[in-house]
Amino acid sequence: MDNDPETIIENYIKAVGGKNNIAKIKNSVIVMEADFQGTGITIKGISDQENGRLLQEMIVMGNVAQKTVLVNGKGKISAMGQDQELTEDMVKVLKAQTYVFPEDHYEELGYSLELFGTEEIDGETAHRLVVTASNGMKTSEYYSVKSGLKLRTSSDANGDITYSDYQEVEGVKIPMKLSITNPMLPVAMEAYVVSIKFNQELSDDDFN
Repeated sequence: MDNDPETIIENYIKAVGGKNNIAKIKNSVIVMEADFQGTGITIKGISDQENGRLLQEMIVMGNVAQKTVLVNGKGKISAMGQDQELTEDMVKVLKAQTYVFPEDHYEELGYSLELFGTEEIDGETAHRLVVTASNGMKTSEYYSVKSGLKLRTSSDANGDITYSDYQEVEGVKIPMKLSITNPMLPVAMEAYVVSIKFNQELSDDDFN
């Protein structure tokens, strides 16, 4: 059956380059740039699935505004000069983001998937999958019926992220443009990938 959640995820994995190409990627370093009402924002993300490490950093006008780090099973988030240790539940949820393609690991992460028909996303018909994480947090993911690619994710926690301009990088397809809206960003913020590197030599210093 084409429309069960597992098949939709399988089709997505094929659409972005297939299991073999995904398996070659041990880590990724992605830098995005965005402009929000005239303010330049740089977003840096390192996913190190080999060692279970993660860095997410938002730099506004040259200063780190927010940073999330996961190293050695411990996580912390820093914002406005304040550090906050993450709960075990939050660390579990963040573990998914240590993978470059977390969709390929939903089963081992203990996620459950449920299909809720189709919806139109920017004029394209998409399957709506509701993905429930191990802590009960739900995210709606929208996959194109035609291409198999992920078009949008939507959750109460993170708002909406719309993915477009997929381009091939070292055998896998990556969306080069993200449009982000959430309660703090009522006007969509467009973020563009300016640099993407796979399989870099990473040390603990990269996650400070």
